[in-house]
Amino acid sequence: MTKTSAAKASTGKTKLSEKPLLDMSDQSIKEMITASKARGFVTYDELNAVLPSDKVSSEKIEDTMAMLSEMGITVTDSEEGIEKKNVPEKKKGLLAKDTKTGTPTTDRTDDPVRMYLREMGSVELLSREGEIAIAKRIEAGREAMIAGLCESPLTFQAIIIWRDELNEGRILLRDIINLDATYSGPQIDNTIKPDEEASEEDAEKPADPASSPPKPAVEKSDDDSDDDEDDEDEGTTVSLATMEAELKPGIVETFDLIASEYKKLRKLQDMLVESKIKKTRKLSPDQERRYKKLSKSIIKNVKSLSLNNNRVEALIEQLYDINKRLLGQEGRLMRLAETCGVARANFIEEYRGQELNPNWVRRIAKLKERGWAEFVQTEKEQIKALRAEIQELASETGLEISEFRRIV
Repeated sequence: MTKTSAAKASTGKTKLSEKPLLDMSDQSIKEMITASKARGFVTYDELNAVLPSDKVSSEKIEDTMAMLSEMGITVTDSEEGIEKKNVPEKKKGLLAKDTKTGTPTTDRTDDPVRMYLREMGSVELLSREGEIAIAKRIEAGREAMIAGLCESPLTFQAIIIWRDELNEGRILLRDIINLDATYSGPQIDNTIKPDEEASEEDAEKPADPASSPPKPAVEKSDDDSDDDEDDEDEGTTVSLATMEAELKPGIVETFDLIASEYKKLRKLQDMLVESKIKKTRKLSPDQERRYKKLSKSIIKNVKSLSLNNNRVEALIEQLYDINKRLLGQEGRLMRLAETCGVARANFIEEYRGQELNPNWVRRIAKLKERGWAEFVQTEKEQIKALRAEIQELASETGLEISEFRRIV
């Protein structure tokens, strides 16, 4: 509903005022408001006739409905709803009987919240298939997160610390492992099932040809069946202490295996990082094969553990904390370069992949682009200090900076 050109000319103002919700100069709108005030209500069909949805936004329609409510005009689906509300008390009983067998009527309301909820009620909720799809996506995301944690040596270090604390009795197994998921998973070694035991006992017993005929089955009452179900539920419920007692030996054995393999892997990781920092000899082909084999074996063992969510979050927080420190050091280094006139894009191009290069300062001093020579000349000591801190982070994580950045 736009302002007319005559109205624009009469105002004589440079700023446009807000558009009115209803154009009172429109004869159809005048008639609608007059009739609505007389009746006390207006139907949606009448409102849509003067406010076509293709020409007026939904926000304007909602504002108009609120304005009509302030005028004492109720917006309803049909006139029948208003007429039934005004029926005397004596006729309400008959009307109630009719509505039970007749066509249902929609409740009317001028409350914006209820109107919103009514509209939302028509929106289709998630189906069972949709819920399953979302659950699978959540599980896939968790698997990807665990896979990323398994690539970090910090995870293996944490597992070794947890093993020592568990052996010393400072923490419980339930603090590290999700007992329910592990107990119901493939960790339990049920070598002999009850049915198998029974069959073996029957096989050992000699056959008795003169055995008595089987006794007829006694019918159980409903009370007896309920008691049996309760007994079965009690039998299937396993306490946390029982779970820990059954799971602890296998979990500790996995922890010991991870610790043993990581001790060998850590030596190779230190050699790899040191070769990047000091430009020494890289790993030999045989060492690289051992490195990959040990990494694959440790990752497999870690994935077999259903870690507690709190422990997973602690590992993630540890990685984020180191990444925050790394970004802080790199940010300070880049700002120093920018103050000397080095372009940001140029700095990133020359810095990425050279985080552990001990000859990086001499290398950038020879660059011809603007600012590099001044950067090295004025900030040489600060550059060395910041890069030393970055190299310490690489030693702490046991990874190259580029590899750590990929994991995080």
